[in-house]
Amino acid sequence: MTTVADAGSAEAPTTATLVGVDLGQSVTDAVIVGSNGGVTAHNGFATRGREARTALHDALAALGAAASGPALVGVSGGRSASLDDGGASARRIVTVSEPEAIGRGGLELAGLESALVVSCGTGTAMISARAASAGSDAAYAHVTGTPVGGGTLRALGGLLLGTRDAEAIAALAATGDASRVDTTLADVLGAGLGSLPPSATAVSLGRLADDDAELGADREPDDTLDLAAAQRGGVDRADLAAALVTMVSQTIALVAVNAVRAEGLAAVVMVGRVASLPPVRSMLEAVFRVYGLTGTLHVPPAGAAATALGAALAARARHPAA
Repeated sequence: MTTVADAGSAEAPTTATLVGVDLGQSVTDAVIVGSNGGVTAHNGFATRGREARTALHDALAALGAAASGPALVGVSGGRSASLDDGGASARRIVTVSEPEAIGRGGLELAGLESALVVSCGTGTAMISARAASAGSDAAYAHVTGTPVGGGTLRALGGLLLGTRDAEAIAALAATGDASRVDTTLADVLGAGLGSLPPSATAVSLGRLADDDAELGADREPDDTLDLAAAQRGGVDRADLAAALVTMVSQTIALVAVNAVRAEGLAAVVMVGRVASLPPVRSMLEAVFRVYGLTGTLHVPPAGAAATALGAALAARARHPAA
């Protein structure tokens, strides 16, 4: 299993020979992989506004690796295809498909040979990942996903809470109660349903749709929500944050539950910054527990580095002598 090394044990960035970079839609992540296969340095920064080659240069500089020029750089992400130099330069740049980078990185961080690896980024991608074994090659395939993810949380947070900072939204959510905004099975049925407890969500943000008194009954149908008026009427900001986090987390978890069963896999690895947010992780675990999958879910602490790590490992697998 790979972990991010403590700063004191990290190799000097200027001696880096293997680097992985994930050019994400919102964030670029870069890692240095040491001779022992461990991540010795990790850096992330906002991607928006940077052309792919500029983002790559900035990623190497952030690691302190730009001057020495690592011999091998694995790059993944939607804008990475233009960076592959075919080995024409001293620094070999290898582009790696996102399914392979996500899958390899997730398996490595979790110490598993196979799993559904879920990349919780701006959107959410789910990869069936199987490492190479006797008689079979490694296989990494995108099997499903959802457009709901960190981008959804940030966008709705900006509209409803006045902040697009995912960590701030999560911190606020930790102090709130989603059941004051969501409609539960207890509200709808007066009881649970199957394996679902009465407290399970029946309708995300359901109370905002049903209780006109709290949002101002005199609003026209096309009026936007006056958040200040809603809060004066009883909608607490922390409760609204909790409901947003719950909606995003449950959507990701429910798709993953069905996907891992459909793929016949025994484990789910959640990677990416969204999965590491405490209230998100708690809700992911709660959904897996309700559906009888306790022990199936893995959320590695270094999950934000997974795709960059996977890109580096894939590059090394293709060019072991570099």
